[in-house]
Amino acid sequence: MNRLAADRRGGAGMLVAAAMPVLIGLAAFAVDVGAIQLDARRLQGMADAAALAAASGDPGNGQNVAEMSVAAARFPRPVITRVTGGNYRPDPALAPGARFTPSSASGGADAVRVELESTSPTFLAAIFGRQSVTIGRGATAARQRYAGFSIGSRLASLDGGLLNAYLSALTGSNVSLSVMDYRALAGADVDLLRYLPLLRTTAGLQAATFGDVLKSNVSTPQALDALASALSADGQPQASNAIRRLLNINGSRSISLAALIDAGPLASQSEGGTGVVKADALALATALLQLGSPQRQVSLDLGASVPGLASTRVSLAIGEREAQSPWISITDKGTPIIRTAQARLYVRSRVAPAALAGLPGLISIDLPVFVELAGAQARLNAINCASEASRSVTLEAKTDLVRATIGTVDETRMGDFSTALTPSPARLVDTLLVDVIGSSTISLGAAEPWQKATFDWAAIQAGTRKTIRATAPVDGLATSLASQASLKVELIGLPIPIDPLLRSVGGLLQLVSPALDTLLMTTTGMLGVGIGEADLRATGMRCGVAVLVG
Repeated sequence: MNRLAADRRGGAGMLVAAAMPVLIGLAAFAVDVGAIQLDARRLQGMADAAALAAASGDPGNGQNVAEMSVAAARFPRPVITRVTGGNYRPDPALAPGARFTPSSASGGADAVRVELESTSPTFLAAIFGRQSVTIGRGATAARQRYAGFSIGSRLASLDGGLLNAYLSALTGSNVSLSVMDYRALAGADVDLLRYLPLLRTTAGLQAATFGDVLKSNVSTPQALDALASALSADGQPQASNAIRRLLNINGSRSISLAALIDAGPLASQSEGGTGVVKADALALATALLQLGSPQRQVSLDLGASVPGLASTRVSLAIGEREAQSPWISITDKGTPIIRTAQARLYVRSRVAPAALAGLPGLISIDLPVFVELAGAQARLNAINCASEASRSVTLEAKTDLVRATIGTVDETRMGDFSTALTPSPARLVDTLLVDVIGSSTISLGAAEPWQKATFDWAAIQAGTRKTIRATAPVDGLATSLASQASLKVELIGLPIPIDPLLRSVGGLLQLVSPALDTLLMTTTGMLGVGIGEADLRATGMRCGVAVLVG
C-alpha cells in the first residue's frame, strides 16, 4: 500500500480522469451556450420581422400575419407565437416597458407586440441529461403616425367694416378690403409645409430645416409676402391679391413663427410633409399681424353702426400665448397643449335717447361691458391608423374661462395681463338730479372638463371645424348680464317713483342687449376665439410604415 502511494507512474491519467467532468462541462458551456445564443439571435430576428409585418397590416389579423412570417423563416423547431395588439406612446417620461399598453379593441390599436418561444438543442450538455433549453424573444412595432391640428381659427362671421377697422388699428395703416376679399381669404387654405420653404426664400434665410425657419426672425411683410406667394402657387389669386394689399403696414416688428406653429416630428425636415397641416389664409394673416403688432391693445370707434345704439367704442387687448403653446401643432402624442391667446374686450355703448319713467325729455343710457377670456386649450387624444376605412384623429379641448361684467375699467391697464382688472359699478344714467347705478357679473368655465371631438378622414380632407362649447350655456351674454343687473337710483332732493324708473332702464337694457350680443360674438370671432367656445380643426394626418420601438 505504501509502495502504491509512493508510485508516481500513471498520475497524469488519474488527474485527467478526475478533471474530465469539468472539461466536458466547460466544453458544453462553450459549445452549447454559443449554439443557444445563435438560435436566440435568429429567433429575435424572426420576432422583429413578425412584429413589423403584424403592425403594417390590420391589427385584427396580426396573429395570422405574425405566424406566416415565422413560418417563412423556417426555424428548424416548432415556435409558439403570441401576438398582442395595443397602443404605443413615445413618451420619454415613461419607462420603455410602460410605453406599450395592450388593448382588446383592435379598431384603435396602432402597435403590436410579438413574443416567440422555442427550444434550442444541447450537444455536450446532453451527457448530463439536459437535451434542450427553452428560449424566448419578443419585439414591439408601431406604425409611425402624426397629425396636425389647430384651435381658434374661426372668423366664420365676416363683417368687412369691423375687420377693416381692426386690421387698420393693428397695422397702423388704412386697410380697406371688401367682404369678397375676406370671404376669399377665409375660404382659402394654405399648406404650412409648402409655405415655410417660400418664407425661407422670401426672407433670405440660411435655415436648413422647418424648425430652423420657424425659429428665425422675419419681418411681418416678409411673412405676408410668402403667404401671398403660397396662395398664388395653389391657384388662389383673389386671396393672394388680398394678402398683398396688407403688405404696406406701419410699425411692424420682427417675429418668430415658432410662437404660432409647432412642427413637431417634422421640425428636422427641410422638405416634404405637405398636406399634414393647413390653415385658412385669413386666420393665419390675422395671427401674423397680431404677432407683429407693436402694441397688444387697439381701439375701434364703430359710431352708430350697431342697431339701437347711438355710439359704440370697442377696446381690444390681446395677451401673449403661454410659452410652448402654439396655435397649430404637428404631433404624435398628447403634447404640446395648444391654446388661444387671452383676450380682453371692453365695449362702451350709448343707447339711443329714449323716454324713461319719471324723467323729463329723452335720456341716453351709457352701457359699459367688460369681457375677459382666458385661453381655450386643445391637445391630441388619439390617432387611429388601424385601417384605411377607419382612419381618424381625436382631439380634446377645454373652453376658456369667461368673465363678463357690466362695469367700468381703466382702459390704460387692459394690455397688462399680469394684473387683474376689477370693474367698478357703472353709472348708466347720469343727470343733474338723478343717477342710475348698475352692475352685473357672470363667470363661467372655471371647472370645464376636457371634451372629445373625432375627425374622420372625410372631415380632415374637407377642413371641417368642430366646436366644443361650455357645459354652462353662454348664449346671449349681454342679455344675461342685463336681465340680472343690480340697479339702484341716486336722487338729489326729488320724490321720484323709483320702481318705474328702474323697470324702464332695465327694459331698455334688455331691448338693446341682443344687438350687443351680436357685436360681442362678431368681435371675439374676429380675434379667432369664441365666448365659451373652442373651434377645433384636424388639418391632416399621416399613417406611415411600421418601425420597431422600445
